[in-house]
Amino acid sequence: MGREKAVPDWMRRKWRAFCAVRRSAALVNPGGLLRLAEEVRTLAEVARRVCPPERLLQSRIRGIHEETYRLTDLAAAADFRRLAPEKRQLLRRGLVNSRSQLLRVMGQAPAPTRLLQ
Repeated sequence: MGREKAVPDWMRRKWRAFCAVRRSAALVNPGGLLRLAEEVRTLAEVARRVCPPERLLQSRIRGIHEETYRLTDLAAAADFRRLAPEKRQLLRRGLVNSRSQLLRVMGQAPAPTRLLQ
């Protein structure tokens, strides 16, 4: 009886480990990174229009926009698939971080008018 229970537990652990590996691989695939980079680039374009014209803030937004532009060019290339998964994971983390920063900055931007809509 004890042996019957051990086999499904072992298989369940292996299956969960396999699913975790597949999930992490799906997160760092070039297509997913390309879509995320395009999303962040679009957010940077919107943030550039919405945010106040503070020099430091606008230069940060411009930097994010330029980096995502370069990253989309890189991700579209065939050589990007050869990049180590750890490096792609770091790129993904940076993109997610940039996206959250842009959303936070856009949320704090003052309204363009004092009149209530």
